[in-house]
Amino acid sequence: MTAAASDGWAAFTRRGLTLWLPASVNLGIASLLAPAMNALLARADDPEASIAGFSVALGVITIVALPQFRIQQLTLVFLHDQRALRSLRRFVVITAAAVGAISCAAALTPLAELILEGIFAATGDLLTQARAALVALCPLPVFMVARTHLHGAALRLGQARLVWLGTGLGAGGAVAISAGLIAAGMQGAAAAGVGTTLAAGLETVVLMAATRSLLRQGLPAHSPRSLDPSLGAVARFFAPLIFASLLPSATTPIVNAALARTAEPETSLAAFAIAIGLFQFLTILLWGAQPSILALLARGERVRRITVLTNGVAVAVLVASMAAAFAPPLSQLVIEDISGARDRLAELSLLGLRMLAPLPLILVQEQVFASALMQVRRTRPILYVNLWRLAALLVFVVLALNVGGLPGVAVGAGAWAASLIVEAVATYAYGRGAYRQVKADEALTFGR
Repeated sequence: MTAAASDGWAAFTRRGLTLWLPASVNLGIASLLAPAMNALLARADDPEASIAGFSVALGVITIVALPQFRIQQLTLVFLHDQRALRSLRRFVVITAAAVGAISCAAALTPLAELILEGIFAATGDLLTQARAALVALCPLPVFMVARTHLHGAALRLGQARLVWLGTGLGAGGAVAISAGLIAAGMQGAAAAGVGTTLAAGLETVVLMAATRSLLRQGLPAHSPRSLDPSLGAVARFFAPLIFASLLPSATTPIVNAALARTAEPETSLAAFAIAIGLFQFLTILLWGAQPSILALLARGERVRRITVLTNGVAVAVLVASMAAAFAPPLSQLVIEDISGARDRLAELSLLGLRMLAPLPLILVQEQVFASALMQVRRTRPILYVNLWRLAALLVFVVLALNVGGLPGVAVGAGAWAASLIVEAVATYAYGRGAYRQVKADEALTFGR
């Protein structure tokens, strides 16, 4: 029996939350960083074009860097010994090179004009700012892929302080460098792009230096827990996850297109944006669920303890989201005082938040069973789960738009909630066998 299995609940909870908190902040930092960057750009020359131009360019780069969202999970599942580390490094280098090449094509070739003018219809100052930001952000996908791998390695080794350090350098550095460049007179969107890229590069270099000796000393040459660590096995695990990542990215455009067809399109779009933004902020702790579960499993913690901790965090988040949605003093604080919504916009924003508030417990169950699927290296079902989610979204939108009298925000929040509920149910259906297998493997391990 391992030391991790023999100690008490308090020690386990402390270990779990020590990993969970930085993992959540690390994955949710973008939603916190965006308002800070927008506040900076609002103080630049031509603030509207600066904010819009940087937003468009960053949106393009985020799509190019989409593999980064699965690299951390890949690292947590495979990183058991030095042989697996070598395969992971080769795969990360190949992936970083691929996204870097696509990013350069999108920023430095005529494809940039096709994207900015043809897709986003950017003209005038907006086009100028977006083009400059896109060039400045060109190297960012390479750093994004590399740093998520390094964050995953830090979590796998139990080095939560490195996750805090990297997140602080990346977010704080982006704001500080961008502010300095704007103060020096650089064009707003370009300054934000340069600041974001330089900070990500600094974060990556620091994490590489900090994890190098830890990985060499903390991983055995060969682990009995390691299955096939070859480059082919890594690619087979990763490919379904990439396609699965593409599907949720369609959610926001589909919902926005539906809201534009409701009775109060502008108000509905704004109210839904406020509601979903507040919900994501209130549930930021849930962002760390999957990496924390995978890290704890990789470190030999018991499945039952992990599940109890996960549900405990979800209950705490549920209490916070329900209080913000249904307790009048808190509702007024988040909707009117923080978001600045008034009158009809405030009314619809609150409706959207109330429809989303009960979701945390459902969302976290999806993370538990998805993690079990990854732990046993069965990732194809995750692709099927996301296809079910997309189908549920489309069906709900079509039906809701044909039901007269529904407020637009109810269509958007309802579609979002329905698709996530279907995703959770489908993940349970596909993942319960994997969950039982993880528990059986644990029983064999601890029974020795």
